[in-house]
Amino acid sequence: MTKKRYKIIGLFHLRFLFLCILAGIGSGYFTLITNQAYFYFKQLYQYSPYSIFIWTPTVFCLIAFLFKHYFPYAGGSGLSQGYALDAFAQYELKNTYSIKTMFGKILLTLGSIGSGASLGREGPSIQICSAIFGSMKGLSLKHKKLFIRLGSGIGVATAFNAPLGGIIFVLEEYLKVSRIEINNLLLLGIIIAGYTGTLIYGDYSYMGRVPTSLLTYHWQTIVLSIIAGIICGLAGAALTRFIVYFTVNQGQFWYAFSRKHYLCLAIFFGFCVALLGFLSDGASFGNGAVEVKYVLDNGLSLPWHYGLTKSLGTLFSIAANAPGGYFSTALSIGAGLMDTVHRLWPILPVEQFYLLGMVGFLAAITNAPITAVAMMLSIVIDSQYFLLPMILSSLTASYLANLFGDSVYHQQVLIYIDKQKYRQTR
Repeated sequence: MTKKRYKIIGLFHLRFLFLCILAGIGSGYFTLITNQAYFYFKQLYQYSPYSIFIWTPTVFCLIAFLFKHYFPYAGGSGLSQGYALDAFAQYELKNTYSIKTMFGKILLTLGSIGSGASLGREGPSIQICSAIFGSMKGLSLKHKKLFIRLGSGIGVATAFNAPLGGIIFVLEEYLKVSRIEINNLLLLGIIIAGYTGTLIYGDYSYMGRVPTSLLTYHWQTIVLSIIAGIICGLAGAALTRFIVYFTVNQGQFWYAFSRKHYLCLAIFFGFCVALLGFLSDGASFGNGAVEVKYVLDNGLSLPWHYGLTKSLGTLFSIAANAPGGYFSTALSIGAGLMDTVHRLWPILPVEQFYLLGMVGFLAAITNAPITAVAMMLSIVIDSQYFLLPMILSSLTASYLANLFGDSVYHQQVLIYIDKQKYRQTR
């Protein structure tokens, strides 16, 4: 190998190292400011519950205006854009993962979370980290797409503090093929960005811990795993259908009406989010990660209506064009659904119901059962002792939801590309 070749490789790795550090810093501070925005929103709600009927619709309206006129590529969850990479032309790729779009995503997501939307920061974190890696100069179109995919995995890992989840997500969903050079870059990126992020935000468990004494299982747990998979598979398919209707605009009436009256819809659905949160005593606000972590850590129960109100809050937020992710929201919806089942059939510890519901619902909306299991192993401490039931729930839910169509993220690529190019995303 020539001296010039060594220099090129050395410069490449230095640039990659720099981008990893930037991604870790960006993800860490994004976590800080979005968590702070949600905290201030909850403080506002507790201090003056009726104020949200003005605050939430107003912020939703502002988000819709900024999205329409200034940041047209900063909408959605942030994952669907990654599935459309192979169908993107150079122009679309540049705008979707530009620095301008990245700052727009940060601003709009901050407004979304700070106004009570039932969405999370995790999906936007993926687009933000992907934009950082997509900014690397001197790459061919093929290699730029590869770097964006690597950025997506790093975004998942840093957003959830879940290195294993980030690795599996990229391998199962984005890369599809495994080569040692790419795998090494992915691992190196997750290590560097992950450590950088923890220096800012600290090391933490995203969804808490479950005592191992509560995770022993037998034949009743196996039956419960299948039941959880069926319930979450059907519920996940239904939620996917509604989300796709609102976002992909398959209905002619909704498509025409939403394009013309997008500000009115933002105000209306913002009011619906506020009303739902008011009626549920705040349970529908946010992505649910804080609440689910609290009940898991303390062996408590969620409100009986939690699964339903969280689902409706998510739909209202999405219909208003509020940006945000569905990953963590799906976890909380699954926990809420199985909490209801536990109230009807309390044969096992409620923590088992939560774990099976969380992994099942996430697998249902993503059609990615391996990623769902890996995420649970990463975000819930000691969940590895409940691995076989979680695999069964995940597989059942994913298989059942797949009978009704692709994952919500795969179907949402139609927001960004023509139907003729859809096959390129598979």
